[in-house]
Amino acid sequence: MNHNRYAFLDGMRGLVALFVLTRHTKAYWGFEFYRSYLAVDVFFILSGFVIAYAYDQKIMDGRINFGRFVLIRLIRLYPVFLLSLLLCVSLVTLELTSGINVPKASFDEILYVFGLTAFFLPSQWTGSQALFPVNGPYWSLFFELISNFFYALVRPFLSNVILIAILFSAFALIALSAFHHGSMDNGFKWGIESIVMGLSRSVFGIFLGLWLHRHETVIKRYAGKFMSPFVGALLIVLVLISPKVGQFDWLVDLVSVAIIFPFCVICGAQGSNSRLLRPILLVLGSASYPLYVLHKPFGEMMSILGGKIEVGYAPFSGLVLIAILVPLCVLIETYYDIPLRRWLTNSVFRKRDAV
Repeated sequence: MNHNRYAFLDGMRGLVALFVLTRHTKAYWGFEFYRSYLAVDVFFILSGFVIAYAYDQKIMDGRINFGRFVLIRLIRLYPVFLLSLLLCVSLVTLELTSGINVPKASFDEILYVFGLTAFFLPSQWTGSQALFPVNGPYWSLFFELISNFFYALVRPFLSNVILIAILFSAFALIALSAFHHGSMDNGFKWGIESIVMGLSRSVFGIFLGLWLHRHETVIKRYAGKFMSPFVGALLIVLVLISPKVGQFDWLVDLVSVAIIFPFCVICGAQGSNSRLLRPILLVLGSASYPLYVLHKPFGEMMSILGGKIEVGYAPFSGLVLIAILVPLCVLIETYYDIPLRRWLTNSVFRKRDAV
C-alpha cells in the first residue's frame, strides 16, 4: 500500500486486531466487548479495498494471471501463519506435558489436524466444533483465500452489474443466517449454516471493498465533507463496543457491515497529514496480521506458564499483554515476515519467469 495515502487504513486494521485480541483473551481483561466479532468484517472490507488498489488493474492488464495472484497471496500470508502454527504446536505440547487444558483428541487426531491446518484447510478433533481447533482465528484466513481466488477468477468479467449481483447474493445469505442465528457471530464452526455464513461474510466484505475502491472518487465527491479518518475510526470503535440489544442484534450487525463499516473505510482512505500520528498508524498496521494469528496461542501459553496469574490482575494483565505483543509483532514483521516474503517472491517468480 501507499503508506502516504492509506496510513489511516493501516491504523484501522491494527485497531480492529486489538478488538479481536480482547475477545479471545477474556481472562486478561475481565470483560468482553459484545460486538467485537464484527471486527473480522472490517478486516474483509479493508482486504478487498487494498487488493483492488494493489492488483485490480494489473489483473485486467494481464500483468498478473490467476496462478501468479494465488502465489502472491500465499506468500503474503504464509510466513507469519507458519510462525503462529509452530507456536500452536508448542502450546499443545505444553498442554500435554503439563496436564493443563489437555485436548480430548487422540495423538493421531492432533497430527491429522496440524497437517491439514498447515495447508489452510479446516479439520476437526474430538471435543471441538471449530473449523480450526488449533487456532480459531484461522477460519477467516481460510475464507479470505477462497474469496481472493474467486475474485481473481472472475475479475476479467467483473462488470459493475455482476459485482452488484455478487454483493446482493452474499448479503442475502448473511441476512438470512443472521436473522436465524440472532446475530452475525457465526462462520467459524462446522455445519452448513456456519460455513455458508463464513464464506458469505468473506465474499461480501472483500467484494464490497472492491466496489468501494472503484467508486472512491464519486463517493468522496458527494460525501467528502462529512468524511474524516477520525470519524471513521470512532464509528468502528462505537460499533465494536456496543452492547447486546436482544432480538435486534442481527439488524444492528447488518447495518454495521453494509453501511457503517464501508463509510468508515472510505473515511480512512481520506488519509491524515499528522506527522505525529502517522508512525503510530503504521506501527498498528505492521502489528495487525501477526497480532491476529499469534494472540490466542500466545495468550494461552502465557496463562499456563504464569499459573493463570492474569485472572487476578485483569484488566491490567490485558494491557501488559498488548504492551508485549504489539512491539513483538512489529519486530516479527520487520525482521522475519518482510525479509522472508521478499526472498520467497524473488525465488519463486524468478524461477517461474525463467521457464
